[in-house]
Amino acid sequence: MEEYGNYISVALLPLLAILQPHRWKNFSTSYSMPSCIVLRSKIILMAAEEKNNTQIAKAIGTSYSTVSIWRNRFYNSIDLIAQTEEYDGPDCEKKLSDVIKSVLSDKQRPGKEPVFTPEQIMLINELACKNPKDFGYELSCWNLASLAKEAGRQGIVESVSVASVQRFLKFAGIAPWKNRYWLNSPEKHDDPESFKKIETICGIYLQAAELAECGTEVYSTDEMTGIQALERKYPDKPVRPGSPALHEFEYIRHGTISLITFLRVADGSIQSPYLNSTRNEEDFCNAVRQLIAEGADKNYIIICDGLNTHKSEGLVKLVAQECSITADLGIKGKEGILGSMKSRESFLMDESHRIRFVYTPKHSSWVNQIEIWFGIINRKLLKKGSYKSVAEMAQSILNFIKQYNLTAKAFNWKYAG
Repeated sequence: MEEYGNYISVALLPLLAILQPHRWKNFSTSYSMPSCIVLRSKIILMAAEEKNNTQIAKAIGTSYSTVSIWRNRFYNSIDLIAQTEEYDGPDCEKKLSDVIKSVLSDKQRPGKEPVFTPEQIMLINELACKNPKDFGYELSCWNLASLAKEAGRQGIVESVSVASVQRFLKFAGIAPWKNRYWLNSPEKHDDPESFKKIETICGIYLQAAELAECGTEVYSTDEMTGIQALERKYPDKPVRPGSPALHEFEYIRHGTISLITFLRVADGSIQSPYLNSTRNEEDFCNAVRQLIAEGADKNYIIICDGLNTHKSEGLVKLVAQECSITADLGIKGKEGILGSMKSRESFLMDESHRIRFVYTPKHSSWVNQIEIWFGIINRKLLKKGSYKSVAEMAQSILNFIKQYNLTAKAFNWKYAG
């Protein structure tokens, strides 16, 4: 053993022969380890080759004192490394690597005393979660400068920088300037049947393929209203390398159209699209009549929302006719099945009918699979389309549906209620 100043220089050849030199070589050539650990591994390996501190420092481009420190650190940790190597447990390799890393890593330093206490930081975060109007600010949400100012005014801190406030909020995951829409839907809690309805619809979705084999078709339907036939005032400019397509901002309106269509849940195809300028009771009845005309010998389960046109007098009469129901239906608004919307709904939901409807709860359009498809056609066709007439747009929609059905697949519905 040699001494250089106050540091110990150790002849490491016999030691590394015991302590697996290949492991140190792996450390010294690693591309994933921190560079400081790689450098210190090289110091240990070169010391094992009986090179002195000056030679090592010159070879790896570091200072004499750095080499001495880490040779000394290694010498003081030899017993610990040797004991760990003797360990023969299931994770012995990992344990030995962790020990070597700890020997070659910097010791924990005390660092600078924190300027702000945890209590102060907590109070600033708490302030960020309150309404700024309660503190006299005409703001809809906090900004960093206002928060820093109010923290000082409240006596939480003497002063605090905007950067510090930003750091506190980021660590706590608080962003008062961000928001997203939320719908308070008390009927979901007030109506105990709400979740049961969702479970029923999800159950039908999951059994749609089996029901289809047994002759019962499951469809999801709704209206896509007010589809505008917009013609861009000037042609779009195509996409180029380094530049997206340029979509003309100004447009010319050519009218609107409504689409009522049916998604066959078993295979995801779109059936019986019905396009018209209006969307009323008669239109929905015509769309349903068009659908069921294609399978007079089948049963139908049609899922839709609770819009009044989906529980209309005309729809009740259509179902009664198709199901050969001769009983008196009553008078709308007065008596019998047609007496009220609730009585009409009960009739249309009757499971004994060949054609029956299942209604989604209020504010639960996400349960209706047709809404997913409306998003698809909007993104892929309507959002960037340019049409010179309503007729041109209607034909484009029909062409899209025909093309979509060639590769349609059932939605992978996993929610079960």
